[in-house]
Amino acid sequence: MNIAVIGTGHVGRTLGTALAAAGHDIRYGSRTPANSVAESLDGADAVIVAVPGEAVAAFAGEHAERLAGKLVIDASNSFGAGPSHHAAAFGAAVRYARAFNALGWEVFAEPVIDGVVADLFYSAEEEDRETVEAVIGGVGLNPVWLGAEQHDLLDQVMFLWFTLARSRGRRVALKVL
Repeated sequence: MNIAVIGTGHVGRTLGTALAAAGHDIRYGSRTPANSVAESLDGADAVIVAVPGEAVAAFAGEHAERLAGKLVIDASNSFGAGPSHHAAAFGAAVRYARAFNALGWEVFAEPVIDGVVADLFYSAEEEDRETVEAVIGGVGLNPVWLGAEQHDLLDQVMFLWFTLARSRGRRVALKVL
């Protein structure tokens, strides 16, 4: 699968590295000239957005034409007033999914903890589940679908992870049994 990873910080770089190792064609997009966002979006089957939350709306607006019709997996979190997800910023022109926002990048780098594969909760439309699950599985995580448009619920899982990480460290994950 051709995957554009927008953002080359801890989350973006870790996801891209894992997905490339799983055999996916990864193209990074960032603010640096060597990683053109526009070029990375061309031909992408899925787009992972892993930029600071405050930059997502500008990214979505600037690249709306190239993003139209694509599956956008929002891994960014905004904090403050309003939701942490960015479904409204992308609007109906994209196929929006929410994933990779409720665990630390350290878990993406090493998804097996004490011999157990960590679960990654996500929200996506039914028709995008197979693709999103292939991306999550490519990172080595077990996908757990919360349903379509369950972005607010997934944001609550993120807050739970933050609470646990403060007392237990960032390599804490969740598992459905």
